Amino acid sequence: MTAAFKGFMLISSISAFLAVLLPVTGEEVTSEKTLGLENIVTTCYALGGDTRSQKAFREDVYLAKGNPNQAIATLKEIVIEGKRPVWSFKMQDQIEVIIFRGAFLTLCKVGIKKVVLKDSNIEVYAEYADFPGYDIASQPAAIIPLGKLPPGKYAVSLFVDSKLRKKIEFKVSH
Repeated sequence: MTAAFKGFMLISSISAFLAVLLPVTGEEVTSEKTLGLENIVTTCYALGGDTRSQKAFREDVYLAKGNPNQAIATLKEIVIEGKRPVWSFKMQDQIEVIIFRGAFLTLCKVGIKKVVLKDSNIEVYAEYADFPGYDIASQPAAIIPLGKLPPGKYAVSLFVDSKLRKKIEFKVSH
């Protein structure tokens, strides 16, 4: 046997041992992945135009199928037209998370600092900014693409300034 082959066998044996040992010791094995921020879309005008005459819109987390443009259309349907949010998807659906801050009479925005996937939990860390000197009506939102997810139950938690603000649950089926 070559030294490389012996090394490979040793590493394989250790990996197999750990795979058996960890569940026995009661330690939970979780996978954690931080998503890149480059595909996140943010807007200060998610509802399009002046909403001074509209009812008060509140902060919430929604989900949508498709791309960021479809997510904005879905947000408008939910917030302005009163359509019910969707909490169930198929595994072939492209899923987008919508962080909607609400409607304001001054300029405001949403900044996404980090998105972490921990098994079936999606943690979104956001930062809110207000610009009170600008009397421009705004409806800040961020669209976060999750893509296609395997079947299961999921939760999205929104943290603002490290404090949990909202938590929603949804499911993906075959």
